[in-house]
Amino acid sequence: MKLAAFALTLIPGIAIASSWTSPGFPTFSTQETGRFTSHAALTKGTRALTLHIDQQCWQPSGAIKLNQMLSLKPCEGAPPQWRLFKDGDYTITVDTRSGTPTLLLSIKTEPERTAQLAYQCPVWDGSPLTLDVRQTFPEGTVVRDYYSGQTDTVQNGQITLQPADSHGLLLLERAETHAPAPFNWRNATVYFVLTDRFRNGDPTNDHSYSRHKDGMQEIGTFHGGDLRGLTSQLDYLQQLGVNALWISSPFEQIHGWVGGGTKGDFPHYAYHGYYTQDWTTLDANMG
Repeated sequence: MKLAAFALTLIPGIAIASSWTSPGFPTFSTQETGRFTSHAALTKGTRALTLHIDQQCWQPSGAIKLNQMLSLKPCEGAPPQWRLFKDGDYTITVDTRSGTPTLLLSIKTEPERTAQLAYQCPVWDGSPLTLDVRQTFPEGTVVRDYYSGQTDTVQNGQITLQPADSHGLLLLERAETHAPAPFNWRNATVYFVLTDRFRNGDPTNDHSYSRHKDGMQEIGTFHGGDLRGLTSQLDYLQQLGVNALWISSPFEQIHGWVGGGTKGDFPHYAYHGYYTQDWTTLDANMG
């Protein structure tokens, strides 16, 4: 035990004067004081692993594994077996800086090779383009280019068109005009209208049933919107893409108002259509 301890304390000094060796590897090179490496191309298989310096033999003290620091000890018994799972460029690194020599085994990893694909977009030369459209348009279909407005009929699965000033870009569609699709609530664009707040089409009915302004902020009073004002804007709403209207109840509401505020004197009229009293008659304010 004393001799082994004595040998360990001498390793850093001995390493400076001598070089580490290992069967199958070239002489180790010094990376920095107390650190040595060697590289070798090895084949798959099993081989004994020992290291030598100044006629002293060393071996891993535990199981041999890649990329793990392994302590070295003086050789004893049969040399440990190192199992290599594949061919490769292997590196042994010995580190004596801590006093007890250690071993690190590693293999060079090849970078992942990705296929280098070169793409070259076609450059339009200004000539008419002939396209195979059989996967999209049936034979005999009249096809129109959205940008140029030109049309051509599919013959033998192909069409020929002169692109507009769009760098050869074509946007193809059927030229035939189809009947509008039937209305479906699933695709409806609904616009909600609080009729009294929308548009005043007939100012003469603004004060029906003796309803009047409150002379303040007019928060809860009628503002004058009516069905005539709404119908005058139907074309505008259609241009916005609206195809369904949801309007506040236009039926006759209570004529007076409901008291709000802390004293109950804040007038809330039924401009919103919540207080219907006759479901068979239009409210006079509405039309």
